[in-house]
Amino acid sequence: MKSSKVLIVLMIAAVVISMLAGCSSKSNDSQNNAANNSANKNTSPDAANATNTTSSNQAADNTAAEPEEAPAWTTEKFTLRYADGGDNKLEEEMLKAFMQKYPNITVEYDKTITFPPEPSLTAAAAAGTMPDVFTMKDVPLAITNDWLLDLAPYWDKDEESKTVYKNIADMAVFDGKRYAMGTFQYAEGVFVNKTLFQKNNVPLPSYNWTFDEMIDLAKKFSKPDEFYYGIGGPWGDLGFQEWLPMNNDNSFGWDTYDGDKFHFTSQEWIDAYNLKLELRRLKVDDVMTGAQKKKLWGDEGAWTFQKGHSAMAIDYSWNMGWIPSEMKKAGAGDVDFYPMPSGKAGQRIQTILDFIGVSSTTEHPEAAYELAKWMTWGKEGALKRADIEKAAGQPVTKYPTADQPEVWAKLEANLTLPGEKEVMKLMSNAVPMPIVPGWNDFAAWDTENKFTEKLNSGEYKVADKAKEFEDKANEFVAKAKAAMLK
Repeated sequence: MKSSKVLIVLMIAAVVISMLAGCSSKSNDSQNNAANNSANKNTSPDAANATNTTSSNQAADNTAAEPEEAPAWTTEKFTLRYADGGDNKLEEEMLKAFMQKYPNITVEYDKTITFPPEPSLTAAAAAGTMPDVFTMKDVPLAITNDWLLDLAPYWDKDEESKTVYKNIADMAVFDGKRYAMGTFQYAEGVFVNKTLFQKNNVPLPSYNWTFDEMIDLAKKFSKPDEFYYGIGGPWGDLGFQEWLPMNNDNSFGWDTYDGDKFHFTSQEWIDAYNLKLELRRLKVDDVMTGAQKKKLWGDEGAWTFQKGHSAMAIDYSWNMGWIPSEMKKAGAGDVDFYPMPSGKAGQRIQTILDFIGVSSTTEHPEAAYELAKWMTWGKEGALKRADIEKAAGQPVTKYPTADQPEVWAKLEANLTLPGEKEVMKLMSNAVPMPIVPGWNDFAAWDTENKFTEKLNSGEYKVADKAKEFEDKANEFVAKAKAAMLK
C-alpha cells in the first residue's frame, strides 16, 4: 500500500516536471520571438534612425545602379573639323578610329591648313572658317589673336589629365586659362654612326656618357682635309648654349630660360657658346660649305652626317623615321640614337613639342576637347596610335606627354634602335622647349641686326655682348606677355 502511494506520487511529480519543462520551453521561444520582433521593429529612436539610414542607402544604391544619361555630345549628330597642317594617312586612320568610338560624330580632315599652320590659320580666322581642333607651333600668336578656347572646364574634371607630366601640363596655361595641350615630345639626342667608329677603331661610348667624353670623341674623327668631321648640329648649329647650361645647373631650363627671363650673362651660357665656336674654328664641327657639298656629292644641301662623313650628329627624334634606314641602304653607316650626354648636374634631355587647341568659335567644345585629347595624350588614343604606326611600319619618332605605363610599354616594344630605350628612360625628366612670348620677335630683331652672325664670326665677343643680348631678349618677352594677356 505504502509502495503504491509512493509510486503514484512519483508518477504525478514526473508529469508536473514534464509540464513545467514544456512551459519553460514555450516561454523561451516566446522571449526569443519577442526579442527578434523587437529588433526587427527597432522601437528605439537610434534604431529607427539606423533603419531609415539603411533604407536611404539602399535607395541611393538603387539610384546609383541606374545608368546615367549620356552627355548630349555623345548622341547628337554633328561634324567637327580637324587640322594639323598636313595630309597624313596615319592621322586619317586615327580620325576614323575616333568616329568608330563616337559614330554620331563626323570628323573632316581640313587640309586647307598647311604647314607651318599659322599663316593658314590666320586666313581661316579672317574668313570665319576656323577648324574646331587644330595643332600649332606659335601658341602666343594664337592667344593674342583670340583663336583658342579655355580648356580648363574640361581638363579640370578629366581625371586622366592628371597623368600628363606637370611641366608639360602647365606649359600653355597663362593668367589661369588653359589655352592648349602638348601633343608629343620630340627628343633631342645624338645620332651616332657606329660604322665610322668601327672603321677608326674607336670604342663606342656607353649610353650614360658625359659631355666631355662626347667632345673628346668628336676630336678624334676630325679630318677636314678629307671632309670628315666629328660632330654636327641641327640646322648647322651645335647649340651647346641651349642645353649644356641646364645639364650643368638644374635651376636653368632651355637656353637658361626660367619661365620669366633668360640668363645669357651666366658663365655657363657664355662658356657653352664659346666652346661651340672653338669646335667650329678647329673644324671638329661640320663646316662644309654648299659649294664643297655640291662638288663632292652633287647636292649643295646634302647633310654631311647622312653621307657618312660625320661621326655624330646632334638632332631630334623626328629623323628616326628615315635617317637610319636611308644610311644603311646607301652604305653610309649603321646608326644608333644616343641620349644627350650628362653634364655636372646629370643627364637631361631637351624636347620640342607642338600644341593642340580648340577653336574659340566651336559649337561643340566638349566633343572638340575629346577629339584633341584622342589625337594626342589620351591613353586610349595613344594605344590606338601605337598600333596604327606599327601596322604601317612607322618607327617610333615621338614620345608621350603623359605618365601612362601601358602606352610607354607598347612603344618600347616597337623601338628599332637600342639607344632609344635609354632615351625613353630619361623622358620622365625631360626639359621641354618652353613657350616664350616674344621669341619670334626677338629672333627677327637678331636676324635684322646680325647679332648672332657677328657672335659666330668673332666680330662680337660673347662675354662682352651677353648682357645686351640678354636684355634685348627679356625686353621682347616682357612686352609680348603684356600684350598677350591684356
